[in-house]
Amino acid sequence: MKITDILRFRALRFVLGLLFGTLAVVMSGCAPETATRSACRDALGCVWVEPGEAVKLVSLQTFSGPLTTVSEEHVRTLAMRVAELGGLHGRPVSIVREDERCSSAGGLVAAQKIATDPGVVAIHGPHCSSAAVPAARVLSEAGMVMVSGTATAPSLTSKSGKRGDHYQPGFFRTAANDQFQGVAAASFVYDFMGLRRVATVHDQSPYTTGLTEAFIEAFHSKGGEVVFTGTVARGDRNMRPVAQAMVGYGPELLFLPIYSPEAEYLIQAVRVEPDLSNLILLSADSIFNQSFIQGCGDACQGMLFIAPDQLRNPAYTAFLDRYVQAHGQGPVGYFHAHGYDAASILLHALELASFPEPDGSLRIERQRIRDALYELHRFPGLTGTLSCDTFGDCGVPRFKLIRLDASMDFEQALRNTLDVYAP
Repeated sequence: MKITDILRFRALRFVLGLLFGTLAVVMSGCAPETATRSACRDALGCVWVEPGEAVKLVSLQTFSGPLTTVSEEHVRTLAMRVAELGGLHGRPVSIVREDERCSSAGGLVAAQKIATDPGVVAIHGPHCSSAAVPAARVLSEAGMVMVSGTATAPSLTSKSGKRGDHYQPGFFRTAANDQFQGVAAASFVYDFMGLRRVATVHDQSPYTTGLTEAFIEAFHSKGGEVVFTGTVARGDRNMRPVAQAMVGYGPELLFLPIYSPEAEYLIQAVRVEPDLSNLILLSADSIFNQSFIQGCGDACQGMLFIAPDQLRNPAYTAFLDRYVQAHGQGPVGYFHAHGYDAASILLHALELASFPEPDGSLRIERQRIRDALYELHRFPGLTGTLSCDTFGDCGVPRFKLIRLDASMDFEQALRNTLDVYAP
C-alpha cells in the first residue's frame, strides 16, 4: 500500500470517529435519564410501594361472633382517618381485613398469612389479647408493627414496670393496660362499694387471667380478702359446680371478666343458688355489649361493669359528627375512640417513615416505623394525650363503673355511671 493510501485511510477513520462521537453525544443528550431509587439501609428492611400501587394496611380484628360489630367499627375508624389525611404522601391506602377469631389459633393463622405478604406495611389490631399473643410473635419476627385499640392483657406489654411474658417489639396499643383496669376494679369494689370479701372466676386466657390477677393483687393491697378463685374453660356450659363451690365461702361480690357465652351460663348458675341470691356481679369489657344484654335478660339486671371512660371534648364530639355523617348512625361500642387513636398514631408513624423516590415509588422503612412510635410523646388523641413507653403502652388509663338496670339497652347502661377512676 502506498504512503498516500495509508494517509487517506487514517484521515477517513479520524473523520468517521468524530462523526460517530458527535452522534453519540447528541443521542445521549436527547435520551431521558434513567430514574433510580435509594438503597434500603433500614435494619428491618423496607417496603417498596411501586408507582400506581396503594399502601397496604391490614385490619386484624374479630370478624366472627359477638365482637363482629365492634371490629367493624375499628375498620371504619381506620378508613375515616385515612380519608381525613388523604392517604400517605398522596398515595391511596388499601385496607385488608383479616379475622383473628379472638383465639390463639385464629391469631396464629392470620398472622402467618400476613407475614408472607411483603407488601403489607403495618397492622391495625389485633382485637383480642388471646389472638394477639401468637400474632405479635409472628409479626414482630417479620419486622412488622401492630397498633391495637383493644388488646389489653398486661402480658403483652408490661406488669409493674417489668416486661410482660408475651412482650414483642413492634406491638403497641392505645387501650389502657389491664393492670390499671384491675386497680380500678379493686378501687370501685373496696373504696366506692365498701365490700371486703370477693370471689373471682376467669377462663385461663391471657386477657381474663391478667385482669383477674391485677384485681386480686390490688384488692389484697387495700386489705380486702379474695375468698374464692375459680376457673372455667372456653366452651364450658355446665357452671353449677363452680357456683356451688362458691357457696361455702360467703363472697359479697363475684368478679367475672370472661367472655360470652360462658359468662351467661355462669350467671344463670349463680342466680339459681339460694345462698348466692344477694351476690353482686361485676364484669368488664369482655361481655358488655348489646348482644350480651339481650341474651342474658333478667338474670343480669343490676349487674355492674367496668368500661373505659371517654372524655367528652370538642375533638371527640367532632369525630362523632363525622362518624354519623359517614355511616348514618353513631358507634355502638366503647373502644371506637381507641381504634381511631390507634389509626392516628400508626399513620403518623408511617408518614415519618415513608420517603418518595425519584422513580415514583415510595420507600417505607420498617424499623423507622417502630422508632417513631416508641418516640411518640404527647400526641393529641380522642382518648387523651398519648405517649408510648418502652413496652408499647400508649393508652390513657381512665375507667368508669356502670350498672345495668331493668329495661336498659347498651347505650343507656353506658351512660349510667356510678363512679370514675382516673389516676
